[in-house]
Amino acid sequence: MKANRENDTLILIPETDLVASRIEALRDYFAGQLETHADAARVVLDVRGVDIVDSLGVNLIVGLYRQCAAASRPISVTGAGERFMKVASFFRLPAILTIEREET
Repeated sequence: MKANRENDTLILIPETDLVASRIEALRDYFAGQLETHADAARVVLDVRGVDIVDSLGVNLIVGLYRQCAAASRPISVTGAGERFMKVASFFRLPAILTIEREET
């Protein structure tokens, strides 16, 4: 997991599948980055390379959305592969945030 700052955008990169065994560490890291970069105008979750998303992974994404919405910061997802999009569509995530497909 890592984070990059590009101008006024905070980019969060999990670098791992969003599954139960990794959620706590990801949640703590992302929360710390959101606090450290509280002045970032927008947040992007870059899910390139994320193949598996379980229900706790979906909860992590929804939690990030809620944190950003509470701070009036838009959040979007980029780099979504086919498997990620299937899960996102099943849980209706595109209804609450912008999800951009991975460029091929």
